[in-house]
Amino acid sequence: MAVTEINLVVADLDRSRSFYQALGCRLREISMSEGEDPVAWMTVEGFAPVSIHTSAFAEWWDPWGPIPLAGATTIDVTIDDRNDAFDLLTGAEKAGATIIAQFRDMPWGQAYAIFADPDGYRWGVKTPTSGE
Repeated sequence: MAVTEINLVVADLDRSRSFYQALGCRLREISMSEGEDPVAWMTVEGFAPVSIHTSAFAEWWDPWGPIPLAGATTIDVTIDDRNDAFDLLTGAEKAGATIIAQFRDMPWGQAYAIFADPDGYRWGVKTPTSGE
């Protein structure tokens, strides 16, 4: 298991993109639909696997509330074995985590679940979809 993405909800997408580019990150844009303006930028190369995006985009992939606002963070881990991913979610709950969302297949090609640690920090768990 490894941290594969740190999702940072930002107040000003252009300002944050400029900031992370100044730190040496090469970013690719993410749009919700073909031809729309970017709603997020994800590192392709840089010091950390960072995704910066608007609260509207965060609400799209995490609609369970409270709505992620600027300053919110979700840390994603990717686990290649589905059983191990389910075990992590179960173990987190037994250790005191709150399950925000059970695994569901997402349009980006992975199953995704979210839990909050005892202090409220959100963790996303990515694994292959049920069809793989």
